[in-house]
Amino acid sequence: MKKKAPTQKDVAKFAGVSQAAVSRFISGKGAISQEVREKILKVVDLVDYQPNPLARGLSSGKFNIIAIVMANITNPWYPVVLELITRELHRRGLQTLLFNATPPQTVDDLMPLVLQYRVRGVIITTASLTTLGADLCVKQGVPVVMFNRYAQTGNGHSVSTDNIGGGRLAADVLLESGSKVLGYLGGMPSVSTNRDRRTGFLERLAELGMTSVPVLEKEFTYSWGYEATQMLLARHPDIDALFCADDEIASGAIDALRFALGKRVPEDVRVFGFDDHPVASNAAYQMTTIRQPVEDMITAAIELLLQDSGKNERRLLPGQLIYRNSTPEKR
Repeated sequence: MKKKAPTQKDVAKFAGVSQAAVSRFISGKGAISQEVREKILKVVDLVDYQPNPLARGLSSGKFNIIAIVMANITNPWYPVVLELITRELHRRGLQTLLFNATPPQTVDDLMPLVLQYRVRGVIITTASLTTLGADLCVKQGVPVVMFNRYAQTGNGHSVSTDNIGGGRLAADVLLESGSKVLGYLGGMPSVSTNRDRRTGFLERLAELGMTSVPVLEKEFTYSWGYEATQMLLARHPDIDALFCADDEIASGAIDALRFALGKRVPEDVRVFGFDDHPVASNAAYQMTTIRQPVEDMITAAIELLLQDSGKNERRLLPGQLIYRNSTPEKR
């Protein structure tokens, strides 16, 4: 027969202290004397007591759990992000629950279910929360951080790379490499990451006198990059540089240029990506890109959740330019 796990009540009995003292010791809230602390520690070590997070959540009204909500987990960048977020939360003694919104389901559809778990906070990636969903969290006192994107309205914190700055930098790098006719291949038009990267790119080109820049946008996928590249060059065969909203699109673009259009990269067409997820450094692509400061973004996101001030905060972190072989060396 499986041995019954010891409870807080058992620890209190063996240590000769009150159950309230044990509860204060486990939660870290409230004062206990050094003598009582030593008695509890001795018993906890002796009986191998493990606090029950569910029981603690029921008594406190909140579980020590952070919900992670995703909507496009197939993008190779996000499994990397998920692993790093989970590792950092566990390092801080926090548990995770993963929710994945599959079409036609949205993040807003998931929020009532997420909040049933009395989570301590919510991190949203690959999608944005509307005002309605954010307000639902606020009413229940649950802080929300949007990771790698932000909403223009509603409640909630956000942490992202400076995508506008990254788009401007991509324009400068491509022009400095000798490019004359540039195009933009984007993801979902309404998503803040795509919108800001496109805005920075086009604004910088406009400042330099280039106002007629072809743009195609649909989704952040390899297949879209492959398809869109062929469409764009069929309409504008003189294009010699592409800025892609992420590395998935860029990998599709590179393959389309080489295998569908017979172009050389970077000799005929330069390709610039964004994110620096694992595919970017693959030998087949060797992609010039903007590396997102993922670990710093994760630290900022968790700090915003745990130190929730009640005021919406938006943090922008600078990306890092990574030169590889999809663009020529800087002149």
